[in-house]
Amino acid sequence: MKKIASLFIIALFSFIPSTHNSISEHCVSADPRHFSLSSPVRYPISMTGSFGELRNNHFHAGVDIRTNRGEGGDEILSAADGFVSRIKIDGGDYGKSIFIEHANGFTTMYAHCLGFRADLESYIKNEQYSKQKFKVDVTFPPGQFQVKAGDHIAYIGNTGASRGAHLHFELRETNSDKVFDPLLFGLPITDNISPLLRRVKLYGFDSYGNTVSEQIQWSAKINKNYTIYSVPGDLFSAGVDALDRSNNSWNWTGIKSIQMLIDGGLFYHYNSEQWSLNQTRDINAHIDYPSKLKAQGQFHRCFKLVGSKIDVYQTIQNDGIFYMNDGAVHNVQLIIQDGSGNSSKVEFGIKKSEYFKKEEPISTTPSLEYNKSHTLQFTNQSYILFPEGCLFENIHYSQVDETNGSSNAFSNWIGINPTTIPLADYIEIGIKPNKELLLPEQKEKCFIAQKRAGGAYVSIGGEWNGEHMIAHSKYLGSFAMMSDLVAPSLKPLGFKYNMSKNKFMSFHVQDNVPAIVDGDELVCDAFIDGQWILMDYDEKSHTVKHYFEDWLMSGKHELLIRLIDHCKNVKEYNYTFVR
Repeated sequence: MKKIASLFIIALFSFIPSTHNSISEHCVSADPRHFSLSSPVRYPISMTGSFGELRNNHFHAGVDIRTNRGEGGDEILSAADGFVSRIKIDGGDYGKSIFIEHANGFTTMYAHCLGFRADLESYIKNEQYSKQKFKVDVTFPPGQFQVKAGDHIAYIGNTGASRGAHLHFELRETNSDKVFDPLLFGLPITDNISPLLRRVKLYGFDSYGNTVSEQIQWSAKINKNYTIYSVPGDLFSAGVDALDRSNNSWNWTGIKSIQMLIDGGLFYHYNSEQWSLNQTRDINAHIDYPSKLKAQGQFHRCFKLVGSKIDVYQTIQNDGIFYMNDGAVHNVQLIIQDGSGNSSKVEFGIKKSEYFKKEEPISTTPSLEYNKSHTLQFTNQSYILFPEGCLFENIHYSQVDETNGSSNAFSNWIGINPTTIPLADYIEIGIKPNKELLLPEQKEKCFIAQKRAGGAYVSIGGEWNGEHMIAHSKYLGSFAMMSDLVAPSLKPLGFKYNMSKNKFMSFHVQDNVPAIVDGDELVCDAFIDGQWILMDYDEKSHTVKHYFEDWLMSGKHELLIRLIDHCKNVKEYNYTFVR
């Protein structure tokens, strides 16, 4: 971290507690007093992922439950009385998911499903055939599919962005995007194992907020003897690297709570019992992001970056920064807790030590301020817009404006350095081509590319707005306008001429330019004897699969598969098979 918030300079001597309310006081429509959850599976829960666990660019918003037999197919049960309010089908993200709305303002969500119980599966398949789309998002009125706690609703699977068969179970507030820890509402998980506090990071800052020292200490060593650590700097804070486990699982999961007490007083209290989904990227402000990039581990910061908005800090004095310039020894206690209330603690002392002091540097590079909007101009009137609030802190940067030598390029590569700074929200990229588009139809073949390592790039989409193509990105990097004239390709996997004994056929699909934006994914339409058929798409494996249906008669059939990529390039494949 380059620098902590400037308000620390003002507040060095004034530590005013900032407290946040408990869960019941936060709720608008959800009422936890008369709501409890039963198990969504028929066997003792083995938890493989906990609520609030640190994941890549997001806090984990639910509880992951292991399948009982190591593969998909176990029954999923409704965790409370209610009605099926929504079913969403996607090739990525949550895959096949089902939502149950309950009284008291809550909704439970069950994701990565293999499929749904027979009546729901039939309804959704009819919707898919009616719309001739694999991806659908269907809502239901209260009286259509009512359920009781324990009713079978779906089957555990591995659809979407899942990396193994499991149930992802979430508890949400129905009328908002707020998520809650299901363990607070009685989800039956056996856990009497205390979390593991592995390492502590000691930070020292100068009076300008610049980081002047970092020390990583193993808690096992700290706990052998009470140790007083010399911390170079005027200001102090800590970071915590910790994991947890529950009784029926060998998987390491995340912790729920961290308290930092200094000289016996509660100075910092992080509690991940609830937050809003639209704030989940604030994880990159909560963790020590540079340490993550250096593969040093994921440390929970016990201090807050100035641009962080997520509401997970119940107590945080002076944004978690302690003034130690008095030269005295101060006692620090770090207490961590899991979702079942088990806790672990480490205790040590800190004292200020001298360091090389320098005046606040006058930077020769421009800066972007977290609380202001900035538009950077590039070649040929191209630009990058940083909206207010898209940064977690002020940053210094240099602009990148480089020639793009690709034959299918219509602009320079534009961007900023460094590219390793996480974003809280999307930036807008507007690119005007620096050479004339020869034909009007070439416009639909254009997209905005984001450069990857080794000269590769991906599409982040793009829409024309006058002379500019506009796209949005939640990652920094270099961007350019490119064109794609190459159609996607298809390769048979589970397919041959004689399919009389096969339950399904499958194919591998591939596009030369991967698209990482919703709505720009590959489209696969398939027809048997002219009749549209449903192809399940799995984004992570780039495969499509069709399960043969009862209406398909024995005999010889013609199969047509049409692939359409994000730039409207089309390729058709024709096959003959027998059933």
